[in-house]
Amino acid sequence: MIIKTLLILVIFINIIKADGLSDEYYKITNTAKMKNEFFSFIKKMAILENTYILADRQYIKNNFDKNTTRMNLIKKRYSIKDNAKLEDYLYTIDIIPTSMVITQAALESGWGKSRFFKKAKNIFGQWTWSGKGLTPSGRDPGKKHKIAIFPTYQKSVNAYMINLNKSWAYKKLRELRSKQRALNQKILGSVLADGLVNYSQKKEAYVKSVKNFIRQNKLYKYDNI
Repeated sequence: MIIKTLLILVIFINIIKADGLSDEYYKITNTAKMKNEFFSFIKKMAILENTYILADRQYIKNNFDKNTTRMNLIKKRYSIKDNAKLEDYLYTIDIIPTSMVITQAALESGWGKSRFFKKAKNIFGQWTWSGKGLTPSGRDPGKKHKIAIFPTYQKSVNAYMINLNKSWAYKKLRELRSKQRALNQKILGSVLADGLVNYSQKKEAYVKSVKNFIRQNKLYKYDNI
């Protein structure tokens, strides 16, 4: 597992160095070509982040009863309770299907053309209340949230996955994923999409949009982890 992780890190090291879509991307007029470049950009980051998650899962299995620095960092990252069992860790810390990552990235960022994507490296429209961020246009009076600013797009993907894995709002998503694991099934974005009802004010309509996007663009082919 360690060797596999290192190989993938080497393959995708240029993603971190060459952060962002090319200038040429924003000049593309061919829809199919534009989609392919965007899908490729997001897919590589999703695979890399899921590789980290799988490595953490394996580490947890091997070191659950040990008080190591890495175990403590994992526990803090996902807000794991002190009395959590091994199955609690594995229930919370698991992959997010690539098809769903790509779909939400496209929907939330307007294919990488939104102000938040370009100025804040924020792919998924994540909010912050820390005071540092971009103020959303049309924000309701009295609201204080801002759009989080990330140092890299990879960090945006990382924060998005952590959010889905730990927030109360996506409990159903984790339940659906756990059932797929228990049945030894492939983790599919088209299935986990039902757990995104709280991601948007559109609720069930948003879930339908995600499912349709995956199906229409045949993104399920990327759910091979």
